[in-house]
Parts: sequence; C-alpha cells; structure tokens
Amino acid sequence: MSVPSMKENTLDVLFYLFDNFSDYNDASQNREVMHSHLQTAGFPDDQISKAFDWLESLGDEEHHTLLQHNPLSVRIFSAKEKRWLSTDCQNYLIFLSNSSILSADTREFIIDKVLALRDIDFDLDKLKWVVMLILMNDPEKEAEYTWMDDIAMNDTPPVYH
Repeated sequence: MSVPSMKENTLDVLFYLFDNFSDYNDASQNREVMHSHLQTAGFPDDQISKAFDWLESLGDEEHHTLLQHNPLSVRIFSAKEKRWLSTDCQNYLIFLSNSSILSADTREFIIDKVLALRDIDFDLDKLKWVVMLILMNDPEKEAEYTWMDDIAMNDTPPVYH
C-alpha cells in the first residue's frame, strides 16, 4: 500500500480504493468507514467526498437519454472537452463508438464523468480505466466490459474485422 501525497485528486482516491479493496461495492455501502480509512491513508476530505459522489453518480439512470442519435453523425468535441480530453483520448472514444463498444449515450456519459473529475493529468490510460469502470457498472454492457478487460489484461491491441 502506497501512501498518497497531498497532490492527490479524485481519480487517485478511486485508484486507491480499487487497488486496496477487492469489493468496492461493499466499500461504497459503508461510506463512513471507508472515508475514515482514506483519511488515515492521507487523502483530503474534499477529494474523498468527490470520489464517493463520483462513484454514486455512476448509478444515475438519466445518463442514457439522448433524444435522437443519427448513426451518420460526427462527434465534435467542444473546447471544454478538449481541455480535459487529449487528442488520443478523443480518438479512443470515437474508435470505441465506431466499434460498437460504446453507444452514443454511453460515450456521452463517459465524457461527462471525465469532465467531472477535472484531472489535469488525465491521459489515455486513465480514460481506459474510466471506460472499464463505467462498463463494469452497467449490467447490460457485460460483453463490452469483457472485450475491454481482455485488451487491458493481455496488453494487446484489439483485432478489427
């Protein structure tokens, strides 16, 4: 177990939770105990609260509610999105959408969750982790999660057909 520095952000708290607790669902159900443990580990209160709020927001049902999505449309990233998502991250999200791993709704939800993190050091590896976390929390996305997990565990590029 590594001891966090004071520069930690919300994503660092989430990484710490998943690295140190095998069943994060139990951890989120006992928020006070986990909050105390994270404080003892050196995380600031505000980042701990933001991490738990972020995790709880994954269960929001309204997130999959695009009014209409034209499959021929092109996703253009706004200036705000470009601030938090590098070109590599943008391309990866588009690749996952074009590969039918992410629906347009799920892609937009992921973008919202990334923006909520406000992580200035956000990169492609962190995006992959966020994508996997969101897919893991959606029972209807088990096949997509398995595909992403296979890539992550084998550290091999995907095969396209």
